[in-house]
Amino acid sequence: MNIQHQPTRDLRSIALVSLGIAICLAAPFHVQAQTQDSEMVIVERCTRYIEKARWFYRDYQWVLAITPTPCARRTLPPATPFLVDELLRDYSNSRYWSNTHGLRHQLICHLAIARDKPEWIIEPWRPDVGYAKTLAAGCNHVEPLPEEAP
Repeated sequence: MNIQHQPTRDLRSIALVSLGIAICLAAPFHVQAQTQDSEMVIVERCTRYIEKARWFYRDYQWVLAITPTPCARRTLPPATPFLVDELLRDYSNSRYWSNTHGLRHQLICHLAIARDKPEWIIEPWRPDVGYAKTLAAGCNHVEPLPEEAP
């Protein structure tokens, strides 16, 4: 990584630097630096991502309704592992939990297209079809991936 520092020459530069710092502190923090063989990413980390979650029975299936915290709603893609980790730590011990990979895709999909919904509903019965297909289906994929016959 090749970052060079130039000395500040006048008060306008200091004001712009100060303004830039103030803007960074007010917005979700995401800084990225890259070298040839590595990447450094700094993101906002919430103290809590899930305000509450509850299992309920709907259409003959158990589903998990998640109420995210305001901070979780601001989560940027590089910070989604923190949200997923909290979900797994606090809720995967339920007897209704299954399909961890598919639930992860549904959760990240909600961040992408439904972050302002009051609750995010994730459903273990939905097939794991990968993130791209989950996103294309509005987080609610129904058709499993085709399996070749033996």
